[in-house]
Amino acid sequence: MLSRVRKYHKWLMAFVGIQFLFCSITGVYMVTMDIHYIHGETLAKSEQAKIDLADVDYSIVELAADYPEASQVRLTQSMGNPLYSFINGEQGKMAIDAKTGAVQALVDEIKAKEIAQYHYAMNHEINSTRLIKSVTDMPAELSPRHLPVWRVTFEQFATPTFYISQQTGALVAKRHDYWRLFDWMWRFHIMDYDDGENVSNWFLFLVATLGLMGAITGAVLTYYRVLSPNKKGVI
Repeated sequence: MLSRVRKYHKWLMAFVGIQFLFCSITGVYMVTMDIHYIHGETLAKSEQAKIDLADVDYSIVELAADYPEASQVRLTQSMGNPLYSFINGEQGKMAIDAKTGAVQALVDEIKAKEIAQYHYAMNHEINSTRLIKSVTDMPAELSPRHLPVWRVTFEQFATPTFYISQQTGALVAKRHDYWRLFDWMWRFHIMDYDDGENVSNWFLFLVATLGLMGAITGAVLTYYRVLSPNKKGVI
């Protein structure tokens, strides 16, 4: 019987051992990296200034009257200027000046660069800008809910990248190469090599089950080799 347990243990651990190694390597990377740095919080200047409600002359009541289909209304600011961002029915995302009620023009390339430089915490030059409108043209590191956005990349070894909403001018995402590596580490760690969002995928369940069986067979062998009164006869 012990020879059969030993055989099962050997092949089970041979099958899951490589994945366990991946889990260990990726786990070390994820726990040693500062999660605030990974999220790109050090790339952007902290928004300490609160919105001065005295500057908001266009009230939420007026907005509701002018845009009855408005939903998900948020009072935010762009480069220190207060504005409302909301979904206006089938028209989609809109932004209006919270001082005057004027509809904000779509952010062009020049404005996108200006906003990116305003938020950027360092002094690197902008390397490239690109407008992303469709899901087919969208990188995996960005959520479709932010489209359309300007992708602004800075000249730095970690390739810091800001995503600026074309409608509102808001900084909607911050990415860099350490974040991108972290994203792949996470996918390898949970064994979801598609988008890294399914933590209960079948492959993870299979490897976890086989790992548990390997641990049980290993515990049986350990008992007979170390703790059993008849361990002298165990090979």
